[in-house]
Amino acid sequence: MSGTNPIDDDTAMRLRHGGQAAHAKLAAHAQDDPELSETLAHWDLQDAALRALYNPVAEEPVPARHKDVLRDAEAFRRSIPRFARMAAAVALLALGGAAGWIGAQIGPSAGGELVQEAFRAYATYSIDVAHPVEVSAANGAGLTAWLSNRLGHPISPPDLGGRGFHLLGGRVLPGMNGAAVLMMYEDHLGRRITLYVARQPGQPESAFHFAEHDATQGFWWVDDDLGCAIAGNLPRDTLHSIAISAYDQITAT
Repeated sequence: MSGTNPIDDDTAMRLRHGGQAAHAKLAAHAQDDPELSETLAHWDLQDAALRALYNPVAEEPVPARHKDVLRDAEAFRRSIPRFARMAAAVALLALGGAAGWIGAQIGPSAGGELVQEAFRAYATYSIDVAHPVEVSAANGAGLTAWLSNRLGHPISPPDLGGRGFHLLGGRVLPGMNGAAVLMMYEDHLGRRITLYVARQPGQPESAFHFAEHDATQGFWWVDDDLGCAIAGNLPRDTLHSIAISAYDQITAT
């Protein structure tokens, strides 16, 4: 036994993605901590599943039409005088700095108010031991009907058991356009994630967007007048796979 002290998930994740010395340190901790060893094995399974899902796409050859676009863009770039390219670079740096400042003012991502509310709800209720939800998942169909009625739109809590998270229940919160709903999930390690759903009438549909604030990360999207955001203190890849599962089930209803 090496006598190492227990470490939290954040530290374990940093060591996991560090160099050889960090990997050795993590292995020493795992040797003395069965729970950490189980967590690492779970992460390995998640990584393997993600590789199996996305590697075939990543290894596909670039379509010829895309190569033509890249070739034309490079030819255009080379046709611009060097001093003009330098001026454009300076302008882009200035614009990027302004955009970063604006982003810092409005919140953790371009999702603005939706993401802020989702992250605020996660921070408030994910740490609640006694009353993390208003209505327990044990109510089954009653929970689904209650959430849908309060939201004013059919919504069924996604089944995230395949991602290692079971539903604890839900609650109703004040939202931007009436009531919003929050569904909370937990895994066998006690880690919690939330799915925040609010009405977004008139908003264009959007693809997944990543957002982060302090230790909280998440993905959000808009579809069928609903704004949805998954939030949690988990690795980005893990949350992304959870968000995909949630999206597929919500849009299928």
